[in-house]
Amino acid sequence: MICFLDLGTSKVSGLLIDDLSTSTIHAFSSVETSGVKKGSIINISTTASSISECLRNIEQQSGFKLKEVLVSFSGEEVSSTNSVGQAAISENEVSARDIENALNMSSTLKIPNDKTILYVVPNSFFIDGQGNIDDPLGMNGIKLEARSHLIHCSKNTKDNIKKCLKVSTSGIGIRKYFYSQLGVAHSVLTDYQKKLGVCVLDIGAGTTDISVYQNGSITFSKVLPYAGDYITEIIASALDIQSSDAEAIKKKYGSAFSDNINDEMLKISVENGKKSISRKALAGLIENSMSKILRHCLNSLEENNLLNNISDGIVITGGSANMEGMVKLGEKLSNLNFKIGIPKYNLPRKSDNLMKPENSVILGMTKFYALEQDKEFTFNQSKGIIARVLEWIRTEL
Repeated sequence: MICFLDLGTSKVSGLLIDDLSTSTIHAFSSVETSGVKKGSIINISTTASSISECLRNIEQQSGFKLKEVLVSFSGEEVSSTNSVGQAAISENEVSARDIENALNMSSTLKIPNDKTILYVVPNSFFIDGQGNIDDPLGMNGIKLEARSHLIHCSKNTKDNIKKCLKVSTSGIGIRKYFYSQLGVAHSVLTDYQKKLGVCVLDIGAGTTDISVYQNGSITFSKVLPYAGDYITEIIASALDIQSSDAEAIKKKYGSAFSDNINDEMLKISVENGKKSISRKALAGLIENSMSKILRHCLNSLEENNLLNNISDGIVITGGSANMEGMVKLGEKLSNLNFKIGIPKYNLPRKSDNLMKPENSVILGMTKFYALEQDKEFTFNQSKGIIARVLEWIRTEL
């Protein structure tokens, strides 16, 4: 049995599958949490309590006693950069040691002192300036160049997650940590989209995660510290109501595009009585707030010269993708093709009831982890030195 645990801002989700070959879901749980803000843990005990409830639900549903989990997360403390590492080809033919040296250089050149490597994505190799080579082993040349996308996080992030597991459970360990967006791509994108060029916006509660795929692999990623909770707070402030009431109103009546919304008056029961607002006015609040979020995303893409490199447009996923009018608003702001990213690719069996944007991460992680294991298996069969080197980098740096 393999258990995945995804730490989000508003919820902790757990998924148990039997194994990677049949990949059948045996248990799923999603528990609200208030111990995480903008993807970062702000309260150990509160987060631990949510994790404990989630994992307890998993064990009760499955009858299986958990020993370890695979943890995915995002947040303000996650950042990334593209890097290049070079190494001399020792004997005119690329060896495993040459690849290790080039990847190692690409993985250490630009990492800030307060960060630690979370994941290394090799995008391509070049030999003597000529490239886009997938596997250079055995090729002739003088200089090897490795171009990588490095995802790193605060050194404290993993320690805080480990503390939460220690407080919440007895004896359940963490096998590995993953950047959540690497799972999303497997559940909402096709290989063709990743090859053509596409941007994924995972708009959750606390963060909006931007990922760009080109030529089949991730080339840009960024975490913005505002998402669905930002919209909720705007509604709460405008109506002078509690955030919990504002969240409920947003989910029940909200729309991100106000042009087609009528002036129907909403009589809303809240904690301190009743409030009135027209549905069109509510949509206006949401549209203004969501527009700011999407403009920040578009500005990030433009600043990095990526707007012209995403031929397949933008895919929106995460809990906020459920909002009515998201596609219309996105197309209005960007003149790009917008789609809602519902998990429907590479899914484990018995996942029909979970095919919602808010589950894109945890469903996609099952495929991502399967591919990681395939790399390790390939190495153990004396092939695929690149997978071995990457595994070493991720665990030793």
